[in-house]
Amino acid sequence: MEWLLIVGVLISVYMAFNIAANDIGNSVGTAVGSGSLTMRHALILGAIFEFIGALYFGNNVIKTVGSGIISPDVLQSTGAFIITLAAALWITFTIIRRIPISGSDAIISAVVGYGLVSVGLSNMNLYVLGLVLVSWILSPLIGLATGFGFYYLLRNAVLKQIKDIALKGRVEKILSYFQIGSSAFSALNVGAIDIAVATGVLYYTFGTTTGIDIKLIGAVGIVLGILIAGGRITGTVGRRITDLIPSRGFSAQLSAAAVVFIFATLGMPVSPTQTLVGTVIGVGLARGTSSVKFDVIKNIATTWVVTIPACIAISASLYLVISYFI
Repeated sequence: MEWLLIVGVLISVYMAFNIAANDIGNSVGTAVGSGSLTMRHALILGAIFEFIGALYFGNNVIKTVGSGIISPDVLQSTGAFIITLAAALWITFTIIRRIPISGSDAIISAVVGYGLVSVGLSNMNLYVLGLVLVSWILSPLIGLATGFGFYYLLRNAVLKQIKDIALKGRVEKILSYFQIGSSAFSALNVGAIDIAVATGVLYYTFGTTTGIDIKLIGAVGIVLGILIAGGRITGTVGRRITDLIPSRGFSAQLSAAAVVFIFATLGMPVSPTQTLVGTVIGVGLARGTSSVKFDVIKNIATTWVVTIPACIAISASLYLVISYFI
């Protein structure tokens, strides 16, 4: 069991590193894109608040990921390693491609892939899995609607009423500070999701006593992933989908943070990436369809769709290969 625990810790750190590098753009990407924060300051801010969120706000989502679909009584230790490793390998590939995907999609798909070839559908909680799938669909759509509505009201009720250019500039400056605050709030929620994605399965497999150590080490892995590799995806979310200024970035970030907070409180491992991309699109649409770069969105959406069968296949293949040799 000791060597299994060591392997589990290494895999959880690898997964935490990858998922944080992928997801940090969801917390601070709009702040960088709008010019409210430099990349360096944004990554430091995100690392601090994701660490706090991972340690103190992730328990509900950890429970869903770690024991909601496959019971810990059925899931073997090697299964926990296979699931986490399969998702981490796919996320590594997408980070290299600079494409923001959903770590939640990856880990849940890996759970399904392992479950199909090992314990079977009869030992999987299909009701919880169905709720997760519904949350994946709803969160970006709600994010799009929320981002559109929030910025539409802000733009028409406040910004368009200001005729003086200098005053409008000061308002944008004030909103840049609000955006930094919304980025911090968003990082708390993203940290809660990321720690569940990185360590949830291992946490419940080894029991809560050992799991506390895995959770802490996973949180450290999140910080390292943000600081070392977080800039790759942050640039995509913050700059490539639509042009952002503080008012637009604040609208997108606060809307996404609110949506993720609600789902995380309910224990649903939604995708912060999909939610934020939805709110950024919503803000862009509130300005007109010409401001949204649909070619970038198409590439991102394609990878989202491919993630599910890819992680199912990787997880199932790893199980079959490892079972053959062990």
